[in-house]
Amino acid sequence: MKVGELREKLAKLEKKEIIQIASEFYKLIPKAKKEDYDLDSYINNPSSKTKKNTTRATLTLEDLDEAVTSFIESARALYYLMPNRVVPKKERSTWRFKVKKWHKELTNTKRKDKDLAKQSKLLTNLYELLCEACTSQYFTAYDPFQSVGVEQTVFYHNVIALLHEEKGKLETVRKSIELIMNNSLNRYTLYSSLMEVLIATYESSDLKYKAIEISEKMIHEIDFKPKEKKKKNAYWPFNRETYYKREKNNNLAELGLRLYISLYEVQEGIDFYYKYYRYERDEVKLYILIVVLFQKKEKAFILAELEKAQKQGIKLRDNLVKLLNEIKKNDALPRFL
Repeated sequence: MKVGELREKLAKLEKKEIIQIASEFYKLIPKAKKEDYDLDSYINNPSSKTKKNTTRATLTLEDLDEAVTSFIESARALYYLMPNRVVPKKERSTWRFKVKKWHKELTNTKRKDKDLAKQSKLLTNLYELLCEACTSQYFTAYDPFQSVGVEQTVFYHNVIALLHEEKGKLETVRKSIELIMNNSLNRYTLYSSLMEVLIATYESSDLKYKAIEISEKMIHEIDFKPKEKKKKNAYWPFNRETYYKREKNNNLAELGLRLYISLYEVQEGIDFYYKYYRYERDEVKLYILIVVLFQKKEKAFILAELEKAQKQGIKLRDNLVKLLNEIKKNDALPRFL
């Protein structure tokens, strides 16, 4: 039924019937929608025009809790992807605007109803959902973070900033690391990018040593033990579980390396990396180490590691050979690896 048809029908009804219909319509409108459209103000002053979506400056945390929780449940039930009666078709394509607004509301630590525990929990839940949506299709959009208009690194930073303010940085080291290691990435983000975001928030050496300690503990908990290669160039037996355990193990090894470098203890970082990083090809393991050292401009250590690798019989790929020659010739790093 179109609005014009509705008006014609209402015009023919008695006052008590119109009141009854309006009351039933009001009951059907979710609380968040009533507030988004400032419906009560319109009822109190029907001659004024309603303002869509912009009349309400903030949502209460109670409203946010209800809305975010419902949204996450609906997304995981694929209600934003497939036809259903829970999420109307019109709302399935507007989810990104809601999430962007919730992100802004939840990161506001100066709100009148401030509750850091609730805000950090809701923002964490939203972040984890968007990470899930990077590998599981919950929405028609290809990249959930791009759709929301907030980079994954920025979203992650805002999540841990709330956690830090709520409980303190020392008490949230493990949780901050888990948010990197246990979640998927979008196509524009690297695990190393998230690691650098976390490290940048740790001003003191105590926090960095704590993060190294927890990273090592998590590596032992994963207990990744690859099977021995039967042939020199054979790959380890592969399955999904093995792949994810190895990926998490190696990301933690790289995090330890980056943390040690930030403490100006580069050799300790290299030792940590070699102790825990697992890959079937030594040249690949070396290359990833050199990439990190190159990012940090550690020329002397790059030279030492490449020369050591040659002595061990590891065949260097072409760009590593060029890098080695450049350092020997000019005693400087090139602009690009």
